[in-house]
Amino acid sequence: MGSEDSSGVTRRIAIKSVAGGAAVAAMGPTAVTGTDHVDATVDITNVGASAWEVTAVSGSDVSAATGVDNPEITFNATGSRYQFNNGGFPNHPLEFRDDSGNALLSQRNSGTFNGDSAVNWVDDGDTVEFTLTSELAAEMAEYRCTVHVNAMKGGVTVDAPVVDYTPEMGSVSFTSPNNGASVTSPVSFDMTAENFTVEAASNGVRDGAGHLHILVDQPALNPGEVIPNNEPEGYYHYGDGSTSAQIDLEPGEHTVSVQAGDAKHRAYNLTDTIQLTVEPPADPVSRFDADGNGNISISELGDAGRAYIDGEISISELAQVGQAYTSSN
Repeated sequence: MGSEDSSGVTRRIAIKSVAGGAAVAAMGPTAVTGTDHVDATVDITNVGASAWEVTAVSGSDVSAATGVDNPEITFNATGSRYQFNNGGFPNHPLEFRDDSGNALLSQRNSGTFNGDSAVNWVDDGDTVEFTLTSELAAEMAEYRCTVHVNAMKGGVTVDAPVVDYTPEMGSVSFTSPNNGASVTSPVSFDMTAENFTVEAASNGVRDGAGHLHILVDQPALNPGEVIPNNEPEGYYHYGDGSTSAQIDLEPGEHTVSVQAGDAKHRAYNLTDTIQLTVEPPADPVSRFDADGNGNISISELGDAGRAYIDGEISISELAQVGQAYTSSN
C-alpha cells in the first residue's frame, strides 16, 4: 500500500479493518465546529537547518516520536482537527506534500487543499490548523520545510478507519412516542437501530457504529458534520450508548429527530423525525413540581409566577401553586 519517492521518504496509508471486512466509501467533506476546536496538537521545531524535531504531542489522534530527527508523524483519525505549533517559523515554513512532491498544505506555496473549506486551513505563522478529511488523508505522504526541502523532511502515515456516513443499509427511529402524539413533560423517548451498532463513544470511531443523538427543533446534520454538544439549543448526546431518554420540553409544538453519529459526533445519514404536541400538566402544581417530590420550592413558585406573567397559566392556577408552596414550607 506504500510507495517510495526518490528522496527515500516512504508513504504508508494504512486503513484499519472494519467490522464485516467489507470496503466502505471514503468520508465526504467534514464540517468544522470552529477554529477553537482542536483534537490533537503537535509542537515541532527545527534542529538548525538539518532536521525537524517534534518536542511535544497531545491528543490520541496523532503520534510521533519526540527528540529525534525528522520523525514519522501518524494521524490516527480522519475528520479530526490538528494543530501544529511551528517553533521554526518564519525561517522554516511547514508544508505537507503528496508522494509526487506536490504541496497539499503549505505556509509558503499554494497547496491544493489550502482553500478547501472542509479542511479549513488556518495559518497564523507560528501555528497552523487543519481538518484531516479522507481526501486529504489519501494524499498525505510527507512534511517538509519549504526552504530546506532536502534535509528537513519526514514521512506521514494515516492509520485511521474509513467511515461511510451515507450507508445504503441501516436506519434509526423512535419507537415511542408516536409521530403526532400529545405528551406531557418530561417526555420519554425510546429509540432503535437496524443494521447499525449502537455503542458507547469510548469504543472509538468504527464504521457502521456509533451512538444516538436527539435534536429538538433543529434540522438533521449533513453526513460527516459534527453534531453540536449544546443541550440548551436542542442537541442531546447519548455517548454511553443509551437508546432511551427523558427530556423536559416546553408546552407547544416540537419537531424532534434522532440521528446517529460516530464516536466523535460526526453525523451519519441515519435519522428519523417526529412531530409532538407537549401539553401542560392538568394539575398546575404537578407542572411546577420539577423534582416530583410533592413540594413547591421558592424557585418553582417563581417559575409559576413567570408563567402567569407570560399568560401560560391563569390567576387561579397560580394561586394553587402558591397554596402548595405555603403547605410545603
